[in-house]
Amino acid sequence: MKALWLALLLLAACGENPVNEGENFGNLLNTSGGLVLTQAEHPTGWGHSECTLCHNLENIHLVDRTGITDIVAVHNRAISEGISGCAACHGTNGVP
Repeated sequence: MKALWLALLLLAACGENPVNEGENFGNLLNTSGGLVLTQAEHPTGWGHSECTLCHNLENIHLVDRTGITDIVAVHNRAISEGISGCAACHGTNGVP
């Protein structure tokens, strides 16, 4: 019985829940295209319209890396609009 309590105590002490900072691509405003994606910056996903194949909407726009936006509003917009809202800020991603 002592071993069980010891095991439970050890499991309970296994660290904290880290803060989810989401995907981190740095401050996109500092890139050549700004918020609009370019092929050079987005080579793997360029030309694909299904952004969520690589980007989980729950895991994007969690931290304001630009220092000028209401990141909660941006995240909520991403969740409510889904991939239909991506192009409004990030351009067409090479999709005609």
